[in-house]
Amino acid sequence: MESKNITKILLVVAVVTAAFVVLLPLFGAAWINSIPGVYEYKISTEGISQYQGGLITDIIVPMPMRDGSLVFSEEELQNQQFGNWKSVIVVTPHGKMLAFQSTDGDLTDIDADFFKKFDPGELAVTDIRDESLSPLIRENSDESKEWNSGTENRSEYVSIIFLPEDLVPLNANATDIVVNLELTISEGLNHSILGDTFRVTILERIPPEIRGEIPVNAHITQHLDGNWVPLNG
Repeated sequence: MESKNITKILLVVAVVTAAFVVLLPLFGAAWINSIPGVYEYKISTEGISQYQGGLITDIIVPMPMRDGSLVFSEEELQNQQFGNWKSVIVVTPHGKMLAFQSTDGDLTDIDADFFKKFDPGELAVTDIRDESLSPLIRENSDESKEWNSGTENRSEYVSIIFLPEDLVPLNANATDIVVNLELTISEGLNHSILGDTFRVTILERIPPEIRGEIPVNAHITQHLDGNWVPLNG
């Protein structure tokens, strides 16, 4: 009887040991299988090459903020060169914003990209509306505008961009200026647990008669099953 009990115990020990040997590498792989979280802010325009500015031309756009703090440090944002445009931080009636500045008489379109990594698990989005393009006005934008928005009317909130008053068409055939801002936030992969990915987008088509401070719609989507889905959709 005692030998049978010993045999059973040895059998259990053997099974547990075998399971441990098989599963340990899987748990280890899951533990180390991680991808950093990322913030990426893309700024692009279309049509500016058909316009002429002053001695200094500033195109001013929002800056990414997280819980009231800058995502990118001022050092990371300042004095970056993108073609004929240099990024500078400026103070506006709405606080600090990001300007793209050109002193070249022949204007070109802006194509800028800021990218920042976070350690796996460090970037956790509690409320995507706090991962915002600042300045923001926390209200939906259902009201009509003086120009046709590049996106649907309803948005998660409204922000601001500035186009200089002296930005004038080179000829009567100049097209509208398109401003496209895209902020992507990915929580990454932490110990094989995939986090969420969100995108805040501002896409506006602005005609020549609209200049100065311009309210713009911000839209939020989440990446689900291979598609970008409206946050409240």
